[in-house]
Amino acid sequence: MRPRRLVGPSPPAQAVRAGPRHGSRTGALGSPRLLPDVGFSALAQAAPQLTNLVLTPFLVHRLGLDRFGVWSLILVFLATLTVLDGGVGASLARFHTYHAARGDRVGTGRLVTGSLIVFVALGVVVTASALLLSATLVSVLDVPPGLRGDVRRLLPALGPLLTLALTANSVSALLQANSRFRALAGVSVGSCVMYAVAVTVLVDQGGDLLLLALLTAGRYLLMTVAGLAVAAGHLRIRRPLLPLRAERREFGSYALRMQLSGFTVFLNGEIDALVVAALLPVRYVGIYAAGYQAAMGLRSLPLYSFPPMLTRMTQVFTTRGLRGAAEEFRVVQARWLPAVLTYGVVVTGWVGLAVPIWLGPGLALSGAVATVLLAGYSVQVALTGVRTCFVRATGRPGHETRYSWCSTVVNLLLTVPLTLLFGVVGVVLATAIGITAGSLYFVHLCRRLADLRDAGLPRRWLPATVLAVVMAVSGALPVLRLGWHGVLPLLLAGLPVLAGLAAAGGLLLPGLIAGPLPDEEFP
Repeated sequence: MRPRRLVGPSPPAQAVRAGPRHGSRTGALGSPRLLPDVGFSALAQAAPQLTNLVLTPFLVHRLGLDRFGVWSLILVFLATLTVLDGGVGASLARFHTYHAARGDRVGTGRLVTGSLIVFVALGVVVTASALLLSATLVSVLDVPPGLRGDVRRLLPALGPLLTLALTANSVSALLQANSRFRALAGVSVGSCVMYAVAVTVLVDQGGDLLLLALLTAGRYLLMTVAGLAVAAGHLRIRRPLLPLRAERREFGSYALRMQLSGFTVFLNGEIDALVVAALLPVRYVGIYAAGYQAAMGLRSLPLYSFPPMLTRMTQVFTTRGLRGAAEEFRVVQARWLPAVLTYGVVVTGWVGLAVPIWLGPGLALSGAVATVLLAGYSVQVALTGVRTCFVRATGRPGHETRYSWCSTVVNLLLTVPLTLLFGVVGVVLATAIGITAGSLYFVHLCRRLADLRDAGLPRRWLPATVLAVVMAVSGALPVLRLGWHGVLPLLLAGLPVLAGLAAAGGLLLPGLIAGPLPDEEFP
């Protein structure tokens, strides 16, 4: 099968060999230093997760569970709107990498300005809609009377927050595409630290939710400004300011398919919180949000390697075509599958104990939510992580869209009966079953596309994983029985997880490093 040609004029051979200039460490010929990039990418993405981990108990205490539920609901709305951006944000990483691989700074500048215009327009639409519909939304949601004024004031702030959040994500994609992962980590960590300090100092007992929104906006703005300052050498603003017609057509087609996939993220994840908000008192949104946050945080750890993997896969496809990208997949997936499955099984068995240790016994139901969700997420990440990089890099996001919709259909069919049987746990059980079914369908689609197959698990995988699970669970139980709660007890309960994963890694590592390694240079 011939690889699909990317839109844009083919550069002279000399320009392609030269690769990107101005300090970028990747190009058409140069391979990124994958492991350091994964490390800095992990740090950049872990910073917001760790910030939420530290601040959530603080906010529950300072705001109270009802007010925290309202703030969680606002964040759910923001996350939903971020996903429903027309697929622009999800497409930028691939197209920025395309330009970076050719040293096309003018094309990068046009993408930056074009996406900024889209994000500002979306923010204006959301603000206007919030002003018109705020009273209706407040009446539909089960919000205590004393907090309805807060919700009315917060809803119009969703527009500016959305614009700033999408712009910050766009700048992150630009840094990732040029393998500026060290700089991205510095920007992310710095903005999160300043945000955490500001929240701790300024949010009082029964704190002002509008102040929280302003501080959140400040974090996004700081990340955007600092990121653009770092990335200035990778873009050039020239007329015309917007991408050329051919690239707009290619980008629009790609973004539409990414949006269809992104919409299923909303249906499979964020809609659970909206269902809870519609059927139960608003405090249950906070209970659900705590479990969802724990599951998503642990799910994200393996995906911290996604940006450098996508950057590398796109470069391989640009120079070697579909066959080269398929070979890259086989090399990476042989290590990814056993490592991620072991991690997933261990943290799934542990998280049900970890959430009550983190937030107290009153939120034990959040632990059950996290366990069910994480079981499905672990299968999804193991089977689809590298495959997603492959289809995005090769310009075939439609395969991701098809599997995402398969997950959504299964989820929607199961939600009502499982909710009637198991309540809020039934809602997330439907989600977990749906994403598992969709992931298996994605494996089938990729096999038909490019004969992508899994090599199978090593012989030592089962005993290594069982050992790690026993160590993790047995280490968390004493902390739970002692009644210790908070971030520090959670970190203490996490030490056996690290020990278990290290023991499993010691058993699995010899087999994983015995296989072929990715080429250091592209031919």
